[in-house]
Amino acid sequence: MNIDGVILKNWIKLGIVCGFLVSVVYPSLIFIPMPQIIQVIFIMAWGPLLGISAVGLYYFLTLHKRTVSLQIAVISQIIAGVLVTTMLLVQSAIRLSKPEMIDDASRWVWGSLNHVQLGLDVAWDVFIFLGSILFAFNMYSHPKFGKIFSLTGIFISILLIGFNLSTFPSPPSEAGAIDFGPLLGLWGLGVTINILIRYKWIDTKLNAP
Repeated sequence: MNIDGVILKNWIKLGIVCGFLVSVVYPSLIFIPMPQIIQVIFIMAWGPLLGISAVGLYYFLTLHKRTVSLQIAVISQIIAGVLVTTMLLVQSAIRLSKPEMIDDASRWVWGSLNHVQLGLDVAWDVFIFLGSILFAFNMYSHPKFGKIFSLTGIFISILLIGFNLSTFPSPPSEAGAIDFGPLLGLWGLGVTINILIRYKWIDTKLNAP
């Protein structure tokens, strides 16, 4: 195995680790009450972990076939990681600095600030949708993923962006609709587990003549 193969394998290995960590950080932020400092640390970790896991997935998929849509997918996922970190940090900062609502002007200012983080939330959904659906599309003919992984990822991604657009600018969970983010997260966990199970296939591909 040459040096490029070693680096590629290390990226995939790091992607697996980060993929599992994302699957811990994401639900923890949603479902587990935690001290503010721990919450901020988790928020700061989520975006970078998501981006690195996407790079690992990209290299695993390119062992079968390298495409432009895969390159767009990994770029989109990295941007999604930047946006989710930005959105959550802005959201936390706004909530921590909430003033006393003493008149209509202060309520208007506060409402305007709140819509900034709502817009960032939708921007993050756009890029996580684009990255996920393109990754899923490239799994269709991949020997270690196939139709089930592909079609499931495409279906969930479409539902996620569709429900977010239908309730814009409010998130679906705040508008009485279904938030498909956690379901997409479960799909991502399944992808990570599948790569771990198929890990030996990497050596087979890298050592092939």
